[in-house]
Amino acid sequence: MLPTATATKAAGKRGVLQICKDRRYWLLPVAGVIMLGLLSLSGFWECVTSEEGKCEARAVPAAFDAPKWLNASCPLVYQRIRTEEMQRGEARPYLMGERQRPACVNCDRDELWSHFCQFKSHGPKCPPHDQDLLFNTLLDRAKVGAPGSRELLELTPCDLFPYIRGRTLWLVGDSMMQEFMRAVQCFMYEFWDLETKQLDTLVADKEATEGLIGGWCVLLPEDSRICHVRSNMGDWLVTNLLPRFARLGALPSDIMVLNFAVWINKAGELASNVMMWAEYYERFKASLPFVIWRDASIQHFDTPTGDYKCDGCVDAKPREDETGFNCKAMDSVTLNAANELETTDPAMQVIVDGGWRNKLTLPVMKELGIPIVHTWNLSVPLWQYHHSFQEKDDCTHWCHPSGYQVWIAQMYQTLRKYRESIPPPGNWPPQSPGL
Repeated sequence: MLPTATATKAAGKRGVLQICKDRRYWLLPVAGVIMLGLLSLSGFWECVTSEEGKCEARAVPAAFDAPKWLNASCPLVYQRIRTEEMQRGEARPYLMGERQRPACVNCDRDELWSHFCQFKSHGPKCPPHDQDLLFNTLLDRAKVGAPGSRELLELTPCDLFPYIRGRTLWLVGDSMMQEFMRAVQCFMYEFWDLETKQLDTLVADKEATEGLIGGWCVLLPEDSRICHVRSNMGDWLVTNLLPRFARLGALPSDIMVLNFAVWINKAGELASNVMMWAEYYERFKASLPFVIWRDASIQHFDTPTGDYKCDGCVDAKPREDETGFNCKAMDSVTLNAANELETTDPAMQVIVDGGWRNKLTLPVMKELGIPIVHTWNLSVPLWQYHHSFQEKDDCTHWCHPSGYQVWIAQMYQTLRKYRESIPPPGNWPPQSPGL
C-alpha cells in the first residue's frame, strides 16, 4: 500500500529532524574549521607581556594586514622547527645555532664565524653542558605556557629579516650591545658572507669615523645590513656620534636599538645622561632612525643586588686568585610562569621592579614615546652563564648562547608590536628596471 500524503510529509519531517540530529556530530567540527579560517583572516589571539610584565591577551592582525614592505618574501628558506620536535630531541632552536633547514651553505664552511655561530668553537661560547641547561630551561618554560617561550624556540631568521630588509638595523651602545650585535649577526649568519666590514671601510667620509670607539657591519641581501657602533655614555652619544650619524649612512628609515646605562654607576650621572639624550631626541627625532630603547641588563656580582657598583651599594670584589668574580643568583627572587618576578624579601623589591637603572630610565623613554625591549625579567635567572667571557667571570657579560639570544626574541616581539609605526625601508617600494 502506498503511503498517504500526510504520512509522506510526516516521514519527510522525521527525516529532516534525523539528519539535523545526525549533523550535531559533525556541524560543530565544521563550524570550528570555518571559525578558524575566519580567525586566520582577521588575526589571532596571543599572550603579550605588558609594560608591567603581566600577561595580556590581545588580537594580533593577520600578516596581510601588516605594512606591504613586511609581506615581501624572505630571500632564504627556513623551515620552522616546532617545539614538539625539540621536545623529542630532534632539533634545537635556530637561536641556539641550529642549521638552516632544509639546507645551509655557511654552516659547512671551515671558518671562524661559521664555527662560532653554531656555538661549537671560538669566542665566548658557553660550554656544551650549559647550552644543554639553557635549552632544557627554555623547553620547561614553554611547557608551563610562559608568554613568548614557544615563539622564542620557534623563531626563524626569516621572521626577523623583513624588519631589516632595505635598511640598516643599528645596534648602538656599550659592550653589552656589542655582544648583542654578535648574537644578531650569528642568528642571521646564512644571510651574509661571514666577513665583517669595519665602518671606516664603508664610509667615504673618513672624518665621520674619526674618534669612533669602534663599529662594524654585516651586509645582507636586498640592500640590508646590521651595524654596531660603540657608545658607552649618553653624553658621548649626543655630542659625538649622532651629530654625524647621517654621514655614517644612517637614514630616518633605519631602525636603531639603543642603550647606554650599564656603564654608569651613579644615579645622578645616569639621570644627566638620559636628560641629554631626551633633549636631543625631542629636537632631532625627525632626522633619526626609528628608535627603540633596550632596558638595562642585570648584573650578578656577589653583592646584595648583583650590582658591580652603585650609589650606596657594596662594591663587588674579585676572587683572591684573580680568576674573576663570583657570580650568584638573585636571592629570594623567582620568575613565575607569567614572566613576572616575585620575591619574599623586601630588600629585593628593587630587582622585582627592574633595577635602579630601569626605574630611572624607562619612565623617560615612555614619556618620549620610544618603544622598549624588555629583557630584565627573563635575564634575572641567567646568572650561571657569565663565565667563559674573556676566560674570566665578570658577572655582567654572558657567554653565547644565553641572555643575548633571549634578547633577540624580545627585540623581535617589540618590532612586531610597533610594526605599524616603523617607516618603510629606504628602498621601498622597489624601483622598476630602468627607472
